[in-house]
Amino acid sequence: MLCLNTLADIAGAISDPDLDDDLRTLIAQRGWQAYAEHPSHLSEDTRIIVVQAGDTPEVINTALGFAITGDDAEEPSYDRLDDHEGWFEIVYQRRSERDAVVFVEDDPGTELGIHWLCHVHFWTEVGGR
Repeated sequence: MLCLNTLADIAGAISDPDLDDDLRTLIAQRGWQAYAEHPSHLSEDTRIIVVQAGDTPEVINTALGFAITGDDAEEPSYDRLDDHEGWFEIVYQRRSERDAVVFVEDDPGTELGIHWLCHVHFWTEVGGR
């Protein structure tokens, strides 16, 4: 789990050689987009959260500030969900007073509820439902 709230957090993540290259590119793109929109208030307006294999529902929900997975999960209410082949991107705008960009690792070890949420979005889209 990564919680990136400031430009320093983003810079640290994109320079971390232990992180997946595709994830670092996604973080850099979204971080600079957020900075361009709110240069003096990045931490007040936007946060980037990375859900990785092994993160528990409690850790995920606490980081987000609302239940996206687990027994108390709310009905999905994201604004956008994209598949970046290896990472899903879920965007919540103005949820809990802050925008949230959530990158979810597409890995069998990723928490089942959030992993299923991401996959079913595209299965339903492809199935025409």
